[in-house]
Amino acid sequence: MYRLPILTAFAGIVLLGQFATAQTADQQTEQQRRQDQLRIAVQAICPVTGEKLGSMGDPIKVQVGEETVFLCCKGCLNKQVDAEHWKTIHANMAKAQKICPVMKKPLPEDAESIVVNGQPIFICCPPCADKIKTDPETYTKQVDALYTASIRDDLRIAVQDICPVSGQKLGSMGEPLKVQVGEETVFLCCKGCMGKEIKREHWATIHNNIAKAQGTCPVMGGDLPKTPKWSIVEGQVVYVCCPPCTKKLAAEPEEYLRKVDELYVAHLAKEQN
Repeated sequence: MYRLPILTAFAGIVLLGQFATAQTADQQTEQQRRQDQLRIAVQAICPVTGEKLGSMGDPIKVQVGEETVFLCCKGCLNKQVDAEHWKTIHANMAKAQKICPVMKKPLPEDAESIVVNGQPIFICCPPCADKIKTDPETYTKQVDALYTASIRDDLRIAVQDICPVSGQKLGSMGEPLKVQVGEETVFLCCKGCMGKEIKREHWATIHNNIAKAQGTCPVMGGDLPKTPKWSIVEGQVVYVCCPPCTKKLAAEPEEYLRKVDELYVAHLAKEQN
C-alpha cells in the first residue's frame, strides 16, 4: 500500500514555509536539504532506471533541461532519461500536489505545468502561470506544503490499515478516500462506503493500530501506558502519556505531529523488516 522509501524520506521533512526570512548560511543549507528530501519523496523513482530513489544509496541531484531531478546512483549520470519514467515522475508530482496553488482548485487530469527554480508546478489554467511568475517563492512554498500534506496522508493510510466501514485493507479497492468522522480525519476503502455506518470493531482496530504505530508519547518521549490519554490534532488522534501533554500538543501542534510522523515511519520500517 505505501512506499517505504518515500515515507522514510518524509521523516526528516518539515513544512518549508515556516522559515524566517533572515537566515544564516547554515539555515539555508538545512532548508535546501529538507526541500530536497521532500522532492525525492514525491519524485519516487529514478528517471533513467525507474528504481526507487534511496534503494541505491543517496540520490544524486542533477539538471534535466529546466528541471532539477534526482538519480538513483552515479551509474545513471549522463545516461538517457526514459520517457515512461519521466512521465511517471510528473504524474507523481501532480498527484502529490493535487490542487492548483493559485486558484486552490483540484488539478484537471491533463494539468499543464510551469517550471519554477527547477521545480514543475502544476496549474488549473494558463493564467495561473503568470501569477506564479510574479511571486515564485510564495507559490513554491505552497506546493512544498501540499507535497508534505499528501505524503502525510500516505503515512496515515499505512498506519490506519483498514476501512472503518468494511474492514477491507486500504488500497485493496483503489485509492482510499479521505473523510471526516466527527473530529477525526480517516480513510475509506472505496466510494461504496461513503455515508455508511462505521463498524465499532473496525473503529477499535484502527485506533489500536494508531496507538501501536505511535508507541511513544511525542511530548515526553516515553512508552505509552496501556490506557493512554489522547487528543485530536488537525484531525489526527495523537496519544500521550498524561493529561498535561495534551496542552503541549495544543500549543505546538505541527512540532508534535512531525514527531508522530517519525514514530510512524520507524514502526512501518520495523514491520517491513
